[in-house]
Amino acid sequence: MAFAVSQFKSNIASNGGGARPSLFKVKISNSVDGSLSFANNEAILVKAAQIPGSTIAPLPINYVGRPIKYAGFRTFDNWTTTIINDDDFSMRNKVMEWMRTISGQLDGERNENYGAYATAAGRYFEGEAVVTQVNKDGEDGQEYKISNIWPTNLGEIALGWENDAIEEYTVEWCYDAWASV
Repeated sequence: MAFAVSQFKSNIASNGGGARPSLFKVKISNSVDGSLSFANNEAILVKAAQIPGSTIAPLPINYVGRPIKYAGFRTFDNWTTTIINDDDFSMRNKVMEWMRTISGQLDGERNENYGAYATAAGRYFEGEAVVTQVNKDGEDGQEYKISNIWPTNLGEIALGWENDAIEEYTVEWCYDAWASV
């Protein structure tokens, strides 16, 4: 079977030319009062993310000395974002405050605002994220909603006199599930 480059190019062109990994936007919000949500002008600073993946682990059951594999539970790896730091550290401060809400103050102190899963005010620590693939024409394309996210790891910011690049850092998020919207 011969391979025709012109046929390949024609097939790609007739299907929109293929999605571009650099055309995306991310919206991250906490679920209660929105105070820790990334504003629209901040969300543009999310430099890198992924469309989340999932794994269905095999569940082996031995039968007559042989493992028979059944479909097990679906699991989700942590989701990582790379964020460009702004002069005010506004997004980083929101992530740090979100983490304090989950685990308490930096000195370990816990009260109804810091370190409590839920309080009378109804503060829960989960939020949600929406990753939107943007089409080449600028219109929103496929969306993925990530449910019950919370920051689990706030990356460091490297400093050095030899580096004149804009600061960036990573945030790793735990979540329960994602769905294509």
